[in-house]
Formats: sequence, structure tokens, C-alpha cells
Amino acid sequence: MNFRFEPLLGNFGAQADVELEGLSDPDLVRLLDALYENRFLVLRTGGLSKTQLVSFARRLGEPIGFDPTREHPEIIPISNVGIDTQKDRSGAAHWHTDQSFTTSLSSMTMLYSIQAPKHGGATQFCNLAAAYAALPMSTQQVIEDLVVEHRHGVSIVARPDDHTPIPPKGWDQSRTVFHPLVRHHPITGQQTLYAISGTSQGIKDMSDKEATGLLTELCEHTLQNQFITAYEHCVDDLVLWDNPTTMHRATPIPEATGPADTRLIDRISLRGTPSVFAR
Repeated sequence: MNFRFEPLLGNFGAQADVELEGLSDPDLVRLLDALYENRFLVLRTGGLSKTQLVSFARRLGEPIGFDPTREHPEIIPISNVGIDTQKDRSGAAHWHTDQSFTTSLSSMTMLYSIQAPKHGGATQFCNLAAAYAALPMSTQQVIEDLVVEHRHGVSIVARPDDHTPIPPKGWDQSRTVFHPLVRHHPITGQQTLYAISGTSQGIKDMSDKEATGLLTELCEHTLQNQFITAYEHCVDDLVLWDNPTTMHRATPIPEATGPADTRLIDRISLRGTPSVFAR
């Protein structure tokens, strides 16, 4: 298949016109290589059915979360119909990495836009791998073996404009897991900071004061403009990002008043290894 990725405006990210139906395994490897290099991709699909979206997602990993009451239980719908995320300060408008509060981590997340507002509704991304590479060697050595405590809720390094995350249905808010502060990417092996904000609640064998100070310092470094970019969604775009090497946050938007400012997105979060790399 003849497609070529071009850089997006901003510090990172790439885009391409891709027909996902019938995509060959070699072309899927090309697409994934571009994802791991650019951190997130915008695929101009020309339109996808829900069945096509789920079928493509399953080539990339195992969908996380199922709602048997929906026709397509793998898909989580996101909308601003009847919801004003500028007033209701809860949701995804805080820097986080998907599923960092669980033992089984997310490999990537997909957002397919069915309707998009003419203005606003961007998703912001932070390049954690680039931020790690830019740290002084002395800092890299200090943090290389540290383990972070993660728990769903407001992070100890939350910023004043962060929203309160919404827990999954029935989630035990006291459940705590531990992940390395510095991870190796499961496919490329690249070193990266991991989920320093969002669900971070402490560092193993470190006092709360020391942990808060170190994580705050890392956030201030990582959330510099050079490591951040944003994308405003367009109808029929499929946006996917690499969770091990990124954080992201939603931009709050007001409640929809009509077609021009309505946002309707199908979301699928994935875990595991893409089929083309599975052994």
C-alpha cells in the first residue's frame, strides 16, 4: 500500500492517508514503526465503521474493558452532549498515562472522531522519552532504579488546573500498584520516563516529601514546551498514541449546543503486543 507519513505541526507526531481495510502485515509494521518513532499518529481514514475500527484495533492488541450492554463492547464513546467539561472538573483533563494505575499496562490508545467541533477539543501530548533523554546523566543515574507507587485518583504532583479523574465502574480506589520510574519500551527497548503524573502517589523507600519533590522536579522538566504538542481532531481521523512513552490530557470543552460544536469520539485502549510482533 502506498502511504507516507508526514510530520504534524508541532514538536512531534505524524500523519498519513491510510486505508486500514486490508492493510498488509508489512504495512502494519511500517505504521507501528512510525508510531514508535513519532509517539502519536493521525490516520486520515476516509471513514470507518465500528466493526472496521474494532477489527483494526485487535491487530494492534487486546482491547481493555468491555461493556456487554453495547453493540461493540470494546468501544468507549466520548461525547460533550449534555456534558460541560469546562464546568464539571472531572475527566481526562489532567496529565496522565492510560492504565498506569493497573498491573496490566496499556500499550496504546485509539480515538476515532465521528463528529468534531469546529474549534477546541484538542488532545495534548507529552514526549516522555525525549524528556528522559534530555535529563543530565547524573539525574538518569539517580532515578534509574526507582519504583513509583500508582493509585487511581489525584496525583501528588497534580497541577491546579488538573481535573479529577473518573474511576472505572466498581474500581477499588485504594488499590495500589508499583511501576519503574524509568521503563524500557516493550517493543523498541528505548528508555523513557513513565507516568510521572496522573496516578503517581509516591516512590518506594522514599519519604512523601522527597518523592513529591523529585516527581515535581521531573514534571517541571518534562512539561516544558519543547516536549509538548497538541492535535485538534477532525472527522474520520483515527488518532493513536504510544502509552509507554507519552502522557496526554484532554482540553476541556463546553456542552454541545448543535452540530457545529458537538464532539463524538469512539475510544479503544489496548494492551499486549501487536499481532505482527507476537511470537
